[in-house]
Amino acid sequence: MSEPQAEPIKPVVAVVGRPNVGKSMLVNRIIGRREAVVQDVPGVTRDRVSYDAIWNGREFVIVDTGGWAPDAKGLAAQIAEQAELAIAAADTVLFVVDASVGIQDVDEAVVQVLRRSKKPVVLAANKVDDAR
Repeated sequence: MSEPQAEPIKPVVAVVGRPNVGKSMLVNRIIGRREAVVQDVPGVTRDRVSYDAIWNGREFVIVDTGGWAPDAKGLAAQIAEQAELAIAAADTVLFVVDASVGIQDVDEAVVQVLRRSKKPVVLAANKVDDAR
């Protein structure tokens, strides 16, 4: 009798960035459905939320995180900690920035943390199609 085959482990992609850069909206586009909560106010996503995804025939897990400020205090610090845990567990990091306002000081601070993680990072410039 043969043993059941173990399901292959799917790669994990963590989506990180400062508050309100469109991380959850981008996650929804990638997974092809509106599952991640999207609002125009900061702090809606507070924990890591994982979704199964398929892109170009490749299965993976995408992890949505809350807005991340490395020197945050209180609840914002807990949200940042969840983002850091997502990075630690990820195979690749998708770093989202808001192209409509350019790179901010917080983005630069996030870059320093990402460099220390030694994980592969893909930069996503979001909100380039806004009619502003």
